[in-house]
Amino acid sequence: MLLELKDGVSEVLLISSERLHFKKEDCMSIYEWYKWRNWKLQYKLMIIYIPLIILPSVVGLTILTNSYNQTSQDVISHYSKTIINLTRDKIDTQITDYNDISLKLFTKSEIIRLFKDIPENQFERLGIQRQLEGNIRPAIGEIDINNIISCVFVTKSGRFVVGNDSTDYYNDNEQTFIDNVEKSNGAPVWSNPREFHIGNREVQAFRLGRVIKDDNFQPIGIAYLVINSRWLQNTLTSSQVGSGVELAVRDSRDQVIIKKEMQLAKTSDNTLDIVAQIKQNDWSVFASFSLAELYGTVHRMSGFAVGLIALCTVIGLVATYIVVTDLVIPIKRLRGNMYQGIKGVRPQLMIKFKGAREICELNDLFISFLYEIYNLVDDVKKNEKKKRKAELKLLQNQLSPHFLYNTLNSIRWMALIRKQDHIREMVDALTHLLTYSLHNAEELVLLKDELSVMKDYVKIQKVRYQNFQFITHIEAKLENVKILKFLLQPLIENALIHGLSSIDRPGEIKLSIKENNNQLIMQVIDNGTGISNERLSSIHEILAGKNENNHIGLRSVQERIQMYYGSQYGLQILSMEGSGTTMEITMPLITDVGVETHEESDDC
Repeated sequence: MLLELKDGVSEVLLISSERLHFKKEDCMSIYEWYKWRNWKLQYKLMIIYIPLIILPSVVGLTILTNSYNQTSQDVISHYSKTIINLTRDKIDTQITDYNDISLKLFTKSEIIRLFKDIPENQFERLGIQRQLEGNIRPAIGEIDINNIISCVFVTKSGRFVVGNDSTDYYNDNEQTFIDNVEKSNGAPVWSNPREFHIGNREVQAFRLGRVIKDDNFQPIGIAYLVINSRWLQNTLTSSQVGSGVELAVRDSRDQVIIKKEMQLAKTSDNTLDIVAQIKQNDWSVFASFSLAELYGTVHRMSGFAVGLIALCTVIGLVATYIVVTDLVIPIKRLRGNMYQGIKGVRPQLMIKFKGAREICELNDLFISFLYEIYNLVDDVKKNEKKKRKAELKLLQNQLSPHFLYNTLNSIRWMALIRKQDHIREMVDALTHLLTYSLHNAEELVLLKDELSVMKDYVKIQKVRYQNFQFITHIEAKLENVKILKFLLQPLIENALIHGLSSIDRPGEIKLSIKENNNQLIMQVIDNGTGISNERLSSIHEILAGKNENNHIGLRSVQERIQMYYGSQYGLQILSMEGSGTTMEITMPLITDVGVETHEESDDC
């Protein structure tokens, strides 16, 4: 009954809500722009707000970063080129000086004259050696005695060394170097530096070679200066390129000749490479500047800009939240109140909130509207309650004559057949039944009291239907739950009359009571004749109220359960012809709760 009242309230509120709201189907339009109206307000604010703040900030940050990066690269490139060009010029000057020394020494007539004839003995060789030292050492000492290690002559007159000789003779037999010198036709030829063992130490040195020609300009051999490579290393080290820069001198095959040894740059994907060609030979000065520091500055600026964007975004979100708090949240709460009202929640349980004045006034108006509805519903409930009590009374009155007739008929049969003192026990049981029926005015009774009465009822029925057993399976914790009075008697009676009366074997009626998901499940199971499909369909129609001619007891059980607990509970019957019948009652589990308390909880 309470569920029907809730359904009535829901129908009234649904009619009202249909006047206040658009249906979801009506909001869907064939136009794409109309779908925008279905979006929630806070999402619209976010979609509008984020592009207006984020996109300009990102575009501005990108332009600023690219501009700063390009400008910084241009400045670094200009400065670096200046430094590298100065370094190249210093190397060019030094190479020119060494070329001039070699030209001066290797074309000096006093020296060339010494190689015209081949010395016949060791004494003549020593004479040539002394004259070479007398001409070469003063010239070298005036220019660069620190870096020029030795001067070597390889001629038909023999091999002569002024200065320190190496244990491997400076690789005079290296054909590649000799071929390059001879092909140069007197021009200076520089070999890449290599390690030579001089005395007890290893020295890295260049070889600067030329062809020696006689007075007729005919080649008579080659000569070369052995120059310590530290002059080039010192030139690179003294350059003002700073740390984190890879600085090197490369040959025409891009092989590194000498590189800066201090604070070599770390490997980086972002570098600025500068190459300056040395004029005197095919060498080049190569510098690779790491842009990590530059990009580090850019990244720091980007981080600051991102933080600023995030701060602006947070401020915007706070402003959006204020708007949402004042407008969107009250609308949601109003909608929640309306949904609760549709579901049957009482108006005094609905929340009142703060927000935009118009929305708050609309909420107050809706709650007042619900109060008016519930005042009308309360009047309907009072009338329905009176009607329900009258119907229940009528059903009980229908049960009593039917039950008394069967009981008296059993006593008659017992008196005619047995003529024994068992009549006294049957009369006692009947007295207990009548007392229970007439003096217990409450609608709900304890399960254990109902079971006691059912056992008396079975005792009476055993006089007439002797060949059956009554078995109970009941959880002990359920003895104090409350059920409707005389709810089981019609089921047991139906099992006896329609199930066991016509069988020629021992009958059995099993009463099973258990709890499942806070519901009370009561089953009456017999092993009787069962019910045919057609008859079972007819009984289902009777339980549904479509046919009221037969089975008054079962129909009364169904009506009492649904009137008191609601239409979701009731009686179900399962049966197969020849296999017995199962009658199952489902109802809420109630302990120490009266009728009024249960109704109040249903209303809520």
